[in-house]
Amino acid sequence: MTNQLKMLNYKYKIFFQEKIKKKILQLFLFFLFLIVTLILVQKFDKYSNQNDIAKISILIVLSFITFFGSLINRLTKFFVIILIYFILILYLTNLLLVFVDYNSSNQKNIEKILKKKGKKFDNRSLLEVVKDERKQGKEIYPYVVPREFLKKKNEKLMPLTPMPDTEYVSCNEYGEWKKIKTDKLGFNNKMFNKSFDILIMGDSFAEGSCVQNSFEPTKLFKNYSNKNAYSIGISGNGPFLSLALAHEVKDLVDFDYLVWLIYDNDFYDIKLESKSDYLKKFIEKNFINNNYFLNIDEVIEYQKNYINKNLNSFKTGYSLKESLLELKAIIYKINSIFAEKNIKENYDYNDKNFQKVFDKIHFLYPNKKIFVVYLPETSCFEYRSVECNRRFLHLKNSSPKINFINFYEFIKNEIQDYKKMYALGQKNSHFSEYGYSQLIKFISNKMSINN
Repeated sequence: MTNQLKMLNYKYKIFFQEKIKKKILQLFLFFLFLIVTLILVQKFDKYSNQNDIAKISILIVLSFITFFGSLINRLTKFFVIILIYFILILYLTNLLLVFVDYNSSNQKNIEKILKKKGKKFDNRSLLEVVKDERKQGKEIYPYVVPREFLKKKNEKLMPLTPMPDTEYVSCNEYGEWKKIKTDKLGFNNKMFNKSFDILIMGDSFAEGSCVQNSFEPTKLFKNYSNKNAYSIGISGNGPFLSLALAHEVKDLVDFDYLVWLIYDNDFYDIKLESKSDYLKKFIEKNFINNNYFLNIDEVIEYQKNYINKNLNSFKTGYSLKESLLELKAIIYKINSIFAEKNIKENYDYNDKNFQKVFDKIHFLYPNKKIFVVYLPETSCFEYRSVECNRRFLHLKNSSPKINFINFYEFIKNEIQDYKKMYALGQKNSHFSEYGYSQLIKFISNKMSINN
């Protein structure tokens, strides 16, 4: 009888211990649910505006698991196991992506190429370079371009150019960080010229990103065609931002030719920029000038304060710690998949945005000779040949008043190894010195033919 009572007491003891453990687990899950839900509510608008589907999805899944785990008593242990496995799978998958991405990244490939040549790759992040330069007493900034400010939706203080007369650290595709000094309008030119031959528009390709100064488009036009060129190209600019700048410089410059470089990713950018109420007004015929450069001081101060305030967040270099602990690799991969899928599904070749943009540029400069040059991504030569041809045709059919030039066709037919055209032969990079040289020779020849 005594043994039976002991056994019974033991069973009750175990039963209550298990019940207490389960309650603690439930409370723990409920506490996690409150934290995750609070983060989701606070960050939802921010993540949504940034199209950060990965973070939203992860938070929703965590919220779902913790909520039902705390609510359904008999399934608490099951949801705890699900939670553990979910976190493990996230971090293991992220670890795998970090390993694969790092070993196959452009940076790693460049390091290997430079090592063979006896050269070193500057592994410092953009932020580290800026801080090192500032320690030496230089006033220098990370290259934060107008595209960054589109997310702020501050029309009154929306920058259209980087800060004028300012030194920036921009990019590193050859092992060394390139620095640029903007002119009095905020463009990457040695100095502002009111009168010249060619106005260059576009994104980083028009700006001459990553190559030595002597191989930037403005310098090469002088070398190959003996024409003075001025660039209003800015990294990250899509067609709407480029058009906005064409508005703002109209009364400030005088030239004969307009050369607009349309890179392959402008087909993505135009969809994003067309959603901006601020940029959409630039395609209206009755909207001529916003007097941006006459009222720039307040915008400059806004840019300077924003960059200095957010300096530590500009981490464009590789960070193993961040990639591993903050799940950056898997978050980036998920967001990229969704973004690509969304763009492909939503990009319609009946889209009229390019037509609107080209109509407006011709309206602004009716007496100028306008050349639009299509520049391909490396993928055009690998698996997107049909798509890239379609894109050029779409551009060409958007306006009968403009001269369209297919640089993709030239590379495909005239250049034996297309990789020579890109920085150290890397995917999704800017043009090499050879590539920029071929581009400007090609445009110069086409311009003379059309004269």
